[in-house]
Amino acid sequence: MFFKKMAVAAASAFVALSATQSYAAEELRIGSQTVYPPFEFLNSETGEYVGFDMDLIRAIAERANFKYKIYSMGLDGLIPALMSGSIDLAVSALTITEARAQRVDFTKSYYKSGLSIMTHKDDRDVIKGTKELEGKTLCVEIGSSGAIFSSKIPGVKLRTFNSAAEAFLEINQKGCYAMINDRPVNEYFLKTKGAKMNLAHIPVLFAAEDYGFALKKGNVALRERLEKALDELRADGTYDRIYEKWFGPVPK
Repeated sequence: MFFKKMAVAAASAFVALSATQSYAAEELRIGSQTVYPPFEFLNSETGEYVGFDMDLIRAIAERANFKYKIYSMGLDGLIPALMSGSIDLAVSALTITEARAQRVDFTKSYYKSGLSIMTHKDDRDVIKGTKELEGKTLCVEIGSSGAIFSSKIPGVKLRTFNSAAEAFLEINQKGCYAMINDRPVNEYFLKTKGAKMNLAHIPVLFAAEDYGFALKKGNVALRERLEKALDELRADGTYDRIYEKWFGPVPK
C-alpha cells in the first residue's frame, strides 16, 4: 500500500510538473502593424520592434508566463488573421469599436486616445474643425478609426495609404489637404521628423477613444489572463514607467 501511494504521488507530481512546463512553453503569436510610432515601429539599428505597445505587451506576456513572437502585418489584415487563427492577439493601437467587436473580442482598455488633424503649414490658420474639411481631399490610413471618421464628413474625397507616415509625406507635398489621425501619432511624428517637413498639427480633439488588445471571439481564458497581468502592471507601477517613457507624465 505504501509503495502504491508513493507511485500515485510520483505520478501526480509528474503530471503537475508537465502541466507547468507546458504552461511555461506556450507561445503567444502577436500580430501588429509595425509602422505606427510611437506605438509600434522597427528600430533600424537593433532590428527590434519598439514602442509603447511593444513594451507593454512584452511586459504583459512575461508577467502572464507567455513566450511570444511578433508578426508584422497590415492593419487591415489583423482581424482576418485573428478570425482564421493565424495569430492569437492583435496589438496595434486598435480602437475598440462596435463594428470590430462584432468580429473579435477585446481586452479592457489599456490606453485612451482621440483623433486630431494633421495638415500643411500653409493651411494651419484656416482649419478650425471638420467644417473646413468638407469637400476636400483627405489622406487616410486603410482600416483606421481616422478613416472611418473622415468618411462621414460631407463631400470629402479619400486617398488611402498603408501607413500614417506615407500619408504625412503626401500632405507635405500638398497631395492631400489634411488627415484625421490618432493624436499621439501626429504629435510623435512632428516631434521626431517634423523639423524637416512642412506639416502642422491642429490640436482640436475628436472622438475620445479606448485602445484594446484584440483576440479571437470566445477566447475568454486568454483575455482574462492578459487582463490579470495588465492589472498587476498598473498596480506595481510598471505601466506608468512604460507610459512615461513614450508620452511623459501619466494624466491624473
